[in-house]
Amino acid sequence: MKRHVSSLQDPSRHGLNPITPAGPDVEAAQDWVASFAEGWRAPASTDAFADHFRPWFDPHIRLVQPGLPPLMGHHAFRERFARPLFALIPDLHGDVEGSAVGPDRAYIEMTLRGTLGGRPVAWRVCDRTTLRDGLVVERESYFDPLPLLRAILTRPRAWPAVARAQMVRQRYHRAAKT
Repeated sequence: MKRHVSSLQDPSRHGLNPITPAGPDVEAAQDWVASFAEGWRAPASTDAFADHFRPWFDPHIRLVQPGLPPLMGHHAFRERFARPLFALIPDLHGDVEGSAVGPDRAYIEMTLRGTLGGRPVAWRVCDRTTLRDGLVVERESYFDPLPLLRAILTRPRAWPAVARAQMVRQRYHRAAKT
């Protein structure tokens, strides 16, 4: 497998070494990057999206992203991340633009695109994933939420979908407390 190192300043600082020969753990990280790209390329539905990633996620995966509390587990990924996100932007898809991998880590740069309130929206993301035994145990997403927030605030047609997504999150949060 070919290894791609993106424009990270010093990959070795993050446990990534572009001159180290690929071993089984690096190959697993490369396979993860390929599957990640495939999963985001053109999701057929919310459930198909969540089902695609489930085999790659540790059952206790920790998901961190701006604007949401950390999420834990497969069910939270589907119900508190994927379902509200695709309710808001049903045609959401992502194009991977670069990546860097190491034995237990992968950085993936991509642009997410879709239609929000009848108009296109796009924002850049960098996900840092930590892998253990070939499974993702943590995913932390880094992005500037301002373009997405600006799009939501300036598109009144999107407000009902935003309200529904928020209700789904609140319903799940209340159910998790009981």
